[in-house]
Amino acid sequence: MLWLFLPFVIVLSGVVAYAADTIARKAGRKHIRLFGLRPKTTALLVAVLSGMGISAASLAAFLLLNSSAVNTIAQADQLRPQLEALRGEIRSVQGDLKAAQADRDRAQQEARTLRDQQTLALRDLKSTRADLNAARTAEQKLKAEAAALQTRVKTLTGTMTALERRAQQNRAKLAASEQALTSSQARAQTLDAQVIDLAARIALSEQETRTAQDRARAAQAVAEQAQQSAASQQAAARAAQRAAREQAQQARAQVATLSEQVRTLNASRAAANAALSAAQAALTRAREQQQAAQQTRDRLLAERTQLTGERDAAARDRDRVRSELTALQTQQTQLRAQQAQLRASNEALGRDLAAARETLGKLQDEYSSSRAELSASRNTDLAYPKNDLVYAAVVPSVRNLDTFLADAARSAQTRGARGTPSVRLGPGARSLLETKLRGLNASTFVQCRAAQNAAVGFPVDLSCDARANNVLYRGDQVIRRATVNLNVTPGALQEQVNDLVKDTVLDITARGVPSEYVQGLDVTELVTLLSRLGARSGPVATVGIAARQDVRPGTRVDLYPVLP
Repeated sequence: MLWLFLPFVIVLSGVVAYAADTIARKAGRKHIRLFGLRPKTTALLVAVLSGMGISAASLAAFLLLNSSAVNTIAQADQLRPQLEALRGEIRSVQGDLKAAQADRDRAQQEARTLRDQQTLALRDLKSTRADLNAARTAEQKLKAEAAALQTRVKTLTGTMTALERRAQQNRAKLAASEQALTSSQARAQTLDAQVIDLAARIALSEQETRTAQDRARAAQAVAEQAQQSAASQQAAARAAQRAAREQAQQARAQVATLSEQVRTLNASRAAANAALSAAQAALTRAREQQQAAQQTRDRLLAERTQLTGERDAAARDRDRVRSELTALQTQQTQLRAQQAQLRASNEALGRDLAAARETLGKLQDEYSSSRAELSASRNTDLAYPKNDLVYAAVVPSVRNLDTFLADAARSAQTRGARGTPSVRLGPGARSLLETKLRGLNASTFVQCRAAQNAAVGFPVDLSCDARANNVLYRGDQVIRRATVNLNVTPGALQEQVNDLVKDTVLDITARGVPSEYVQGLDVTELVTLLSRLGARSGPVATVGIAARQDVRPGTRVDLYPVLP
């Protein structure tokens, strides 16, 4: 447009000069006098006025034919603050770049620190694993010792049971021996009574034998006396002799009877002696049995004492084993607690190591991103600056996400992005976006921006956001109002209106509408609004900003002023 305007001005200058000169000559030839001036002065005045009129008419025709030039000239003053703001943003971006470089250096330092911490953590993890292995070895050793002690306890329990069973058998044998001893003592007492009875019978037999011998001797004395009296009294004694013989025969018969009785008594005495000998032998055997029973009882008592000692020793061993088992169980519990603590420490170290690795990965990604942004910033040939809108559209459901990304890739390729694919959405960001699409479960407006500076010829990393494509503001609804001060200069008044427009745009973009979709006030509308405000009387006026159509995140917004 400027190249067309300059030739037009040059041609217009020539035309004005020629036309003014021609008109001036004609006016001089006619000797026209205006306002009492000389004809020459009048001709000069006519030439000047003719040139001014021709220039004004030509400029008006040019402006009518090129209305965009008028808009450009009117927008020049409005664009100056924006240019200054852009220069300020460039300076702030340069400051942010320096801060990013400082952050990069700090991230590198933190990465080195994290590497050192990772090395220390790995060393601690190795020592912890060694301690854990030692604890496991000690635990296995303690388990083996506990198993051996349990086996020993079982063996001692079996031995104690066998000893108790043997003690019960010895008690039964002791009771049987005591019973046998009691019966032997009773039998010995019976045999003693029998011996005493036999002795009394023997004494009685001896007394009867002595009595019979005395009677036999008395009978022999009587016989001898009778024989002597017979010898002296032969005559008188023949009758007595026969009587004496008869008496002698009776006496002999009595002697024979007595002899028989003596033999019987002797036999009885021999039998009594034999019985006495048998009784004495039985008594001896009974005494021997009693002694054997006493020896058996003493042996059983000794065995019972020994078994009692063994049982006490077994009880002491059992108590000691139980105490050792309790100590081992306590030690095992402590070792298990230590093992649990070691496992918890190991898990905590694992989590810290994972967090350190994740932080290191994030720092490396940030470092790579900062490095890529720095290199892309140094290279002026950028396909997309950071946070620049790559693609935005309405996605009906999560099933249409691949189609949306394909359209975004084609849109990025038109700006110079290259790659397979030309746009990249990380797995985590895609999962989050799919979750939002499923949660909204309706027609959703998705906008994707450049996550970092993307150079031409490289893929573009996306950062996407999803919002429900609902109506945010109705058409012709006032979005924001403000009270402007009219008692100021036109520049200050325009600044107040611009601030209102900026606040309105900020409200709309905060609700999810991309800033690229929002169009500010047209120059004509701005000039008209400023003219109407300048024609107002009073110190203040209320100005509103509305949209011509319903405002949705996926629609373009055309704003216009509302002045009651």
